[in-house]
This record gives sequence, C-alpha cells and structure tokens, in this order.
Amino acid sequence: MGVTSIANVNADLGAEDSLDELVALARMIAYARQVAQDVKLPFATNCLDLALEAVKQEVGEGLTRDLAELSSPVPQVSVKRH
Repeated sequence: MGVTSIANVNADLGAEDSLDELVALARMIAYARQVAQDVKLPFATNCLDLALEAVKQEVGEGLTRDLAELSSPVPQVSVKRH
C-alpha cells in the first residue's frame, strides 16, 4: 500500500466521520424543533426547520431517504451558485 493509497483511505474515513456528525446534528436539530413546536415557539420552529433542511442538503441525496423521519414542512430549494 503506497502513500497515495493511505491518504485515500484516511480521506474516506474522514468523510464518513463527517457524514456521521452531520446525521447526528440533523437528529439534534429535529429534536429541538419538536420541542419548540411542543412549547409553541413558532419562530424557533421555523428557524430550526431551515437549519434542518440545510443540514439535509449538506448530507446529500444519498442519505436524504435515511433522514426521512426528520422531515420538516420547508420545501427543498437549491442554494447552490448558478
């Protein structure tokens, strides 16, 4: 295994860790959103909806299906540069 191969393996592990962290963040935001909704804080709920959608976009299309239970009423929009 060469240096390039080791670098690729380390990069893959780092990407997987980042993905796990984003999924964990999405779950925390979803929990906070639910609590805000339960205590009737509409502005906080809306802000957390936006944050959840941003994290789901960052995770990408591959895991969006896995995060379906963390849905919010915010429509999916693209914020990428054209």
